[in-house]
Amino acid sequence: MKIVKQVLANEYMSSNAYILIKDNKCVVIDPGFNDNKLYNYLEEHKLVLDKIILTHGHYDHWTGLEELLKRNPNVLVYASSLDHYFYHNNPFTKYLPKIDVDLNDKLEIDILGTTFKIIKTPGHSLGSISLYANDILFSGDLLFYEGVGRTDLYGGSFRELELSVKNIYNLPLNTIIYSGHGRPTTIKHEITNNPFIKK
Repeated sequence: MKIVKQVLANEYMSSNAYILIKDNKCVVIDPGFNDNKLYNYLEEHKLVLDKIILTHGHYDHWTGLEELLKRNPNVLVYASSLDHYFYHNNPFTKYLPKIDVDLNDKLEIDILGTTFKIIKTPGHSLGSISLYANDILFSGDLLFYEGVGRTDLYGGSFRELELSVKNIYNLPLNTIIYSGHGRPTTIKHEITNNPFIKK
């Protein structure tokens, strides 16, 4: 499976979207902002979109969803309903996303033939989830390179985030972390170097 990171931006901020590709099919994780970079990549590579997955409900991770679904109207959206507050309160769009599959009710998800474990990781938001398989973790805004997600927004809790991160620290040390902002990192690096949460 090929992983393509795209930094999608508006005039105020940016976030990481991930395109997971196998053969001619793909899955998009966190379609960030309404940025043609994502749509053009899918079209230029003639990729068939299979699923859209949101790691959490903060607007910088799903504002591009409306346009992506306009171009792919039959694709299902996978997200946690626990973040409903943010789906109703996006300063950049009045679009209200429809969750087709509630990840809060699921323990795993098939991504292009690979079964990913759905790890509930609250703290950054109530509905934050991480996806893990084969020493790869998509952490949303839980854990960054030498950083962690903010906890001052609705539903945030540093105590919950700390517990979530320590749970993630139990994964294999060579696990590569693809987060919602910034560069990739590993479990080993964060256990050793993260200044916010130690194992």
